[in-house]
Amino acid sequence: MPSSHPGELIVEPVSRQDHLLHVLARVPDPRKPRGRRHTLAALTAVAVCAVLAGAKGFTAIGQWAAQTTTDTLTALGMVRGAADEATFRRTFARLDADLLDQVLGAWAATRLTVVNGLRVISLDGKTLRGARTGTERARTW
Repeated sequence: MPSSHPGELIVEPVSRQDHLLHVLARVPDPRKPRGRRHTLAALTAVAVCAVLAGAKGFTAIGQWAAQTTTDTLTALGMVRGAADEATFRRTFARLDADLLDQVLGAWAATRLTVVNGLRVISLDGKTLRGARTGTERARTW
């Protein structure tokens, strides 16, 4: 059961200049303060990047976090090492999914381009997965 109140589903406007971490920080953290190693924004940013890189579940998200570089984790706000699969699973089980959906949707909408009347977001999957050269690790923005 999410700890956020259903009446709080109004998302503040997001501008194109807003960094993903700042936007994710708007989602209330359902966890108790004691024992937190990572911010909710960092956990969510890592999960978003892992999913964009092909992760299809919490185990894969945890593996992506464990295998990515320290610089990437730091850029995503995860400064105390990689979170494990159980941390992602427990945190997301308690999260207000509707609010997270609204926040991520508002941020993604600022990245839209209209091409031939269609709304598109351009992502380079090969670059995201590090497959372009075979020697690169997954990248994030």
